[in-house]
Amino acid sequence: MTLMRTDRPVSLERDLNRMRNRLQRFFEEPFGLDLRLPVLDEKRIERMLWTPAVEATETPTEYLITAELPGISPEDVEVAIAEGVLTLKGRKLEERKEPKDERTFHLWERSYGEFARTFRFPVPVHEEQVLAEFTNGILRVTVPKLEVAPPATRTVPIAKK
Repeated sequence: MTLMRTDRPVSLERDLNRMRNRLQRFFEEPFGLDLRLPVLDEKRIERMLWTPAVEATETPTEYLITAELPGISPEDVEVAIAEGVLTLKGRKLEERKEPKDERTFHLWERSYGEFARTFRFPVPVHEEQVLAEFTNGILRVTVPKLEVAPPATRTVPIAKK
């Protein structure tokens, strides 16, 4: 059984420090990143935390990458492919109608900022035939596979001695 001290309130600052330390360890250990406090500014955290949800599926003839980009205009999205690597880049801008100083936030769950996602394909693809469509906040990128003929098999005679 774990005993908890109840005569003092839980400190929000202590909880935030614990969360920051866990986040630092999460990125430092597997990826070898050094995220000490001076490097971990608010803008960097925002870029690390917001990325659109993506699905990557495959059929025998193509790959399909689907990304949810609600609130983003197609002009703010870039799709590029080079050397078998597909890159999706974009940015989601905050909607402001009044100066920031005049707002009081009661709840803030939406994320804004820039994102970039890359996908490397395990087989050669037709880069010149890649298609991208943007409908109702959903980006669909179709990447056709190159038809690669299987290598010809040759029977090798076995010599008798």
